[in-house]
Amino acid sequence: MAGLGFCAYFALLMGAFFWTRAYTWTEAEALPAPNKKPGFGPQITLVDAAWGMFHFNGPRILAILLAVSVFARVSFLTVSWADLWVVLAVVAFWPFQEWLIHAWLEHLKPFYVGQRKVELVITKTHRAHHRNPWNPLYGLTTTYFIVLFAGGVPMIWAFNYMIGLIPLHAALTGNLVTFVLILNYEWIHYLIHTSYVPKTKFYRRLWKNHRLHHFQNENYWFGLTMLSGDRVLGTQPVRNTAGHSQTVMNLGVDAFAQTHSEG
Repeated sequence: MAGLGFCAYFALLMGAFFWTRAYTWTEAEALPAPNKKPGFGPQITLVDAAWGMFHFNGPRILAILLAVSVFARVSFLTVSWADLWVVLAVVAFWPFQEWLIHAWLEHLKPFYVGQRKVELVITKTHRAHHRNPWNPLYGLTTTYFIVLFAGGVPMIWAFNYMIGLIPLHAALTGNLVTFVLILNYEWIHYLIHTSYVPKTKFYRRLWKNHRLHHFQNENYWFGLTMLSGDRVLGTQPVRNTAGHSQTVMNLGVDAFAQTHSEG
């Protein structure tokens, strides 16, 4: 019975994945209107930003997933040292996860297999985000990717429990902390791409780091909610030594296409 339920859940997720992926925005849709000067517009408040973000389906789904994760965890009253170790492990790995997804997947250049050009959907949507960093919509994680989170995150923690690596209550803790960090990522990223002005030293640091990535050089400053990945992996230079990239808005893909067409 459990196996049947899992198969039904998996089929539902796959259907949702392909359906939402078909409605993902394109680079052409993301381009700013030619008759409109690019910019972040009038200053807004945190309430305005939160209202704007939860207008979209992705953050709403994440909020539901987080609520379910909270309910699942509090239904188990057991607490042990395993919970603490899981939290520490997730938080310690998070900045490197941000860095790896951003630098290796979202910034992956198109490549050719024979005569066929291959490019991941996630790189196209991220390039759309770079082409229009003034619209926070394009900075949100696409809904199809959130569908992957809905299936993948619980499955990863369930697997750790099933192989005996951690007890069930610690797996539920890991699942909860992961969704907290994902939703926090969405919020920080959305906020940075609005006109909201930083009012705390901590947020200003994140705000400055990410805007340098978008408006100075896309080859640096890959971290967003935690910056230790950039420091450890050497992608957080002093601003005046990084230079200004000519491909910060298109990630060099136009030049890539021209080079291969000439070849």
